[in-house]
Amino acid sequence: MAFGALFATVLFVDLAALLIVAAVKGRMSVAGKIGSLIVVPAATVAMWIAADAWSNRDPSAIWVLAALPPLIALYALRARFAPLRALISDVVADLAMGIVVVVLIGVPLARTLFPPPRDPVAEARAAEEERARFEREEQAARQAREREAAQFAALGPDSAMANYMPFLHGNYSLRAHADIRKVKTRQADTVVMLKNGRLDDLAELLVFDVDATPDVCAAYGAALARETAQVDPKVSSNFLGVALELERQLPNLQWLVGESCDLGVPLIQLEKNLRAVADSSRITKFADELAKLRSR
Repeated sequence: MAFGALFATVLFVDLAALLIVAAVKGRMSVAGKIGSLIVVPAATVAMWIAADAWSNRDPSAIWVLAALPPLIALYALRARFAPLRALISDVVADLAMGIVVVVLIGVPLARTLFPPPRDPVAEARAAEEERARFEREEQAARQAREREAAQFAALGPDSAMANYMPFLHGNYSLRAHADIRKVKTRQADTVVMLKNGRLDDLAELLVFDVDATPDVCAAYGAALARETAQVDPKVSSNFLGVALELERQLPNLQWLVGESCDLGVPLIQLEKNLRAVADSSRITKFADELAKLRSR
C-alpha cells in the first residue's frame, strides 16, 4: 500500500508538470486551468483510495487505476499540441474532463467519505469463505508434505540415483546427499543421466561418491560438449544462462581433470565460447579457470 501511494504521488507530480507545460506553451481554457488545479490533487487521493481498494480485492478499482492517468495525460497533450486541439474543441475536452472528475475521482472519494452501511451477514460470509480458503490451502500444503515424506521414505540403496534429485534442495537435502552415496547403481546411473542431458542435475557429482571411470569420463565429456554448444547466441537465446549454469560444474571439472579424464576438446571450446560472449568479469574469470585446467 505504501509503495502504491508513493507511485501514485510521483505519477501525478509528473502529470501536474505536463498540465502546467500544456497550459503555458499550449492553449487551455480558463475552466480547464482551474479544473486542473482541482483535478490533480483530487486524482492523487482517488488513486490512493483505488489502490487500497484493489489490495482489498475490489475489482472495480482497476478502472480508476488504469483509466485516470492516461485520460489526464491525453487532456494535457490535447492542450499542448495544435493538431490535437483542431480535432477536439475546448468545450468537448472540458466536458470530458468533467465526466472524468465525476466518475473516476468523485466515486472513489464519495465511497470513502460516505461508506455503505456494514452488512454483518455479508461480513460473516466473507470471513467464513476466507477461513475455508485458508483451511484448503493448509490442507493442500500438508498433503504435499506428506506425499514428499512418503516419496523420500520409499527411497533406498536399490533406488535409481535420479530419484534423489528432487530432494537435493529442501527439507531432505542433508539426508538425500548422504543416502545418494549409498545407491548401488550410482556409477551406471551417472552415465545414464549424463547421456540423457541431465548435466545440471549432476553439478554436485563430486560429492556423490562416484568414481571417475572411463565410462563416466566419456559420458561427462559428451554432455559438456552438448551444453557448450548452447553458449552461443546463434544457437540459444539463453546462452548467458547456460554459461552461468556451467559455472557450477567447475568443481566437477577440477576433480575429473585431476583424475586424468580427457576433457580437452570440450574445455577448449567452452573457454572459447565463454570469452566470445563474456559480458562480465564473472564469465571471464570462469574462462580463466578453464584455461588453468587445460594447462595441467
